Amino acid sequence: MSKLPENTTTAAHGDYLRVVGPHTRLPRVLDFFELDGYSDPSAAWQAFTRTWNWAAPLATAVPAEGPGARPAAWPEQGGFALSGQWHLPPGADAGPWLVLPLTGTRRLAGRHGADDTADLFVVGSQVLLRQPRVPRTGRDTGGAGPTRRLDGLRVPEGFATHSAGTPLGTDDAAFVWTAVAGLAFGAARRLTDALAGLAPSSALSAAARTQGGPPVTVSPADAAAELAGLLRDERLSLAARVHGAPLAVRADAPRAAEALADQVRRTSRLVHHVIAAAYEHALPLTVDGARDPLVRLVEESSPILHCMRFAVELLPPRGQSSTTEG
Repeated sequence: MSKLPENTTTAAHGDYLRVVGPHTRLPRVLDFFELDGYSDPSAAWQAFTRTWNWAAPLATAVPAEGPGARPAAWPEQGGFALSGQWHLPPGADAGPWLVLPLTGTRRLAGRHGADDTADLFVVGSQVLLRQPRVPRTGRDTGGAGPTRRLDGLRVPEGFATHSAGTPLGTDDAAFVWTAVAGLAFGAARRLTDALAGLAPSSALSAAARTQGGPPVTVSPADAAAELAGLLRDERLSLAARVHGAPLAVRADAPRAAEALADQVRRTSRLVHHVIAAAYEHALPLTVDGARDPLVRLVEESSPILHCMRFAVELLPPRGQSSTTEG
């Protein structure tokens, strides 16, 4: 897999395999995905998950067959709903996460077309183990663990990816952490720019008070500048952390891996704070139920934020595990 050329600043979606990947220096990964997230958060997330199967190192369940057993999934607001039965792998309760594949079934159209609907869904092992257990039959998959039945289990969009993507292993965790952090920085920066572009007016403030909303006490531009400053400082901190960091999360470098994971956890909290604060500052400027442009940006950024929040748990350093369920 080739490294990102020195003169490359962006690339068309679908060129990720040629341009950037686990063997690219992490500062370049951060730059690339931040630009992509800023350009179009939703399209950037879809391209990332179509290209990289980041769930590959997780234990995978086996879809059940037969009348009433075959799994199904359908898109819903902010994610997917899963039904059907899965044979759990042996020892499924030993790890915190499982992948539920949806293969060989009718694919439902997503927001970007029929070919972009995810078919791999990551769920907490304990969440799945709490679902109803299906009695064993002679048709059970040999060697499989217990079978669990789902009925509309909700999976956030940020916990779904594509089996057609290039599989990533546990050693590629540093790439995943840095790439998702870059997407999150880009999406948050686009949001602060949109906030800065909102113009407060006495009419909007009066309407907000009439509807019981808070009055506009800080201008959108001032609020955006403060939030952008927080993003800039955290981004500089992460850039310093990934400079010279090893590309692979190796067993012989646990301290470096954990330091990067801790940095990404902190970045996740900061990005969540910035996006929530930007949205709150915009609320007084939204009247008559109008869809503020920030609402759309928040919705498009939410899958990135979901994966960002749990990225270090989904792909922990080798030899370590997490019990976080969400």
